[in-house]
Amino acid sequence: MAGVAARSRYAPPQREMEQAMDTQWMTRGKCREMPPSVFFPSDGLGVQAAQRICATCPVIDDCLEYALANRIDHGVWGGRSERERRRILRSRRTARVALSSSSR
Repeated sequence: MAGVAARSRYAPPQREMEQAMDTQWMTRGKCREMPPSVFFPSDGLGVQAAQRICATCPVIDDCLEYALANRIDHGVWGGRSERERRRILRSRRTARVALSSSSR
């Protein structure tokens, strides 16, 4: 029961919800030409290789926002590793808290 209450406290912004549902951008991603294993590496060198591919991808921003909105924990998405995406989410959360505190 406590888990249900905890989940209902956070409602993602509308843009995040739309991003979580829209996947049409995936058909334009450079990753569609590669084996999935490239984007789910087991070491830092593999992450860097995937990031080089993402660097020139036309949908890098859509991909990153999709991964953030859906809390995808594994792989390289939008040119960012799991650790980098966690940092982005943390900084966005901190910014939202700061903004809501300052508007009171």
